[in-house]
Formats: sequence, structure tokens, C-alpha cells
Amino acid sequence: MSDTLAGVLEKVTETLKAKEAAAAELKRINGELKELESLAVEQLKLSGLDGVRAAGKTWYTREFFSVTVPKGNKEAVVEAARAEGLDDFVAVNTSSLKTWLNERRGDGELGAGTRFEGLISVFRETRLSHQTLS
Repeated sequence: MSDTLAGVLEKVTETLKAKEAAAAELKRINGELKELESLAVEQLKLSGLDGVRAAGKTWYTREFFSVTVPKGNKEAVVEAARAEGLDDFVAVNTSSLKTWLNERRGDGELGAGTRFEGLISVFRETRLSHQTLS
């Protein structure tokens, strides 16, 4: 094996180690960020404020929804979609369904008062969001 090849492989090994260290650091930072964002969401909720200006950004909370369809309800959900005039539903597309339900949600829960109520599972999370001030 040539010295050049050995040198390149040694550099590859060093770079792999650096990549692993960076990934571990990123995982630690993401965990810390998630905890801080949860704390900020909690404090914003308690304060009743929204659109708080701090650190060069406007901070607010937003709701995030995730929709799943239990295996046994897939056909019923497709039928409910067709009954709502969503004729392009030949299979369950939870992303499209979530968008449709969100447009009709009003002040209630996602799916409440629709043909999908009781057929879908909804996960709801409040997250921290921001806009950078110009």
C-alpha cells in the first residue's frame, strides 16, 4: 500500500470521527433547544401573550396537527371523504385530509362535527414559532 493511500485513508478516518462528534453535539443541542422551546411555549401560554418581540424576532405559538387513520377505519374514511365531495380520495392521504379538516376546523377539535369524527386519531402539539424582525 502506498504512503499516499495510507494518508488518504487516515484522513478519512479522522473525518469520520469528526463527523460522529459533530452528530453527537447536534443531538445534544437539539435536545437542549427542544427543552427551551417547550419552556417558552409554556411561559407564553401562562402570560397570555402572543407576538412577543425579543432578541430580534417576534415569537408566537402555533398549533401543529398530525392525523392518522387506524387500519380498520381506512375504508370508512375514504367513504366519508367521498361523501364530503372529495372524489379524488381513492386511498387515505392523511396530509390532504389534515389540510381539509384544518380548513373547516373553526374553534373546535380537528375532525369534530365531520363525518371523520371517531374514524381518525389526531395528535395536537403547540410549538414555538418566530419571525425575524427587519
